[in-house]
Amino acid sequence: MLRILLFNFTFSLAFFTFADGHEGAESMPDSTGYVLMSTYEMPYGGKYKDLEKSLIDEAKAGVKDGHDACSLYRHVQGSQRAFYLICSFKTMEQFAEIMSIERDYSNDKQLFASHTDHILSRVKVELDGPPPFVMFGKWRPGPNLSMSDFSERMSSFQKAFSKSFGSCNEYVHAWGPEYAGYLACGFDNWDHFAKAAAAADENVVAALSSYPVTGIVSHSDELLVRVYPK
Repeated sequence: MLRILLFNFTFSLAFFTFADGHEGAESMPDSTGYVLMSTYEMPYGGKYKDLEKSLIDEAKAGVKDGHDACSLYRHVQGSQRAFYLICSFKTMEQFAEIMSIERDYSNDKQLFASHTDHILSRVKVELDGPPPFVMFGKWRPGPNLSMSDFSERMSSFQKAFSKSFGSCNEYVHAWGPEYAGYLACGFDNWDHFAKAAAAADENVVAALSSYPVTGIVSHSDELLVRVYPK
């Protein structure tokens, strides 16, 4: 049941669009800070250790440039074989100072196949540090949901997954290529995940059952392992 719910969570609902992804911001919850999530997909024939070493250096440089903290995760299960670099900051003014630092990449060799950046606004924070493993889930709303309705559903998902895993952070799109809601739930090992998955069967279904329609057009999960800091 959980595998169907988590990895094939699709309903016959269409996605609503914004001209630039930021209209209706007045309906968004107050931010408790931000994370910059950068995804680096592995190239065909590339070596994990080469890209991992480069991105660990990038994580260290991110903190030196002014991020509060940076961590690096590697794909275990999910949609794409990739690394996820997550750096936190408190305000857009802090981000502006970080981005104003000049760094020369002109002689660097590109070690990844593709790359995306998302700035996510923190809605709820329960994790007190980067856990050894993360279930990273993404939900995209359909056209039948207002932003407040979507926020309500994401809050329900957060509570259900937090009850299952023990602690989950909730995020929402701030800047980047798509509008979505996100959860990052930590777990200690695969035995912990197995127990959380069993609990989520009941808790997530109960959360979904409280709505006449889910209003979610697509959902995906990534299972990640921390590679930095060790």
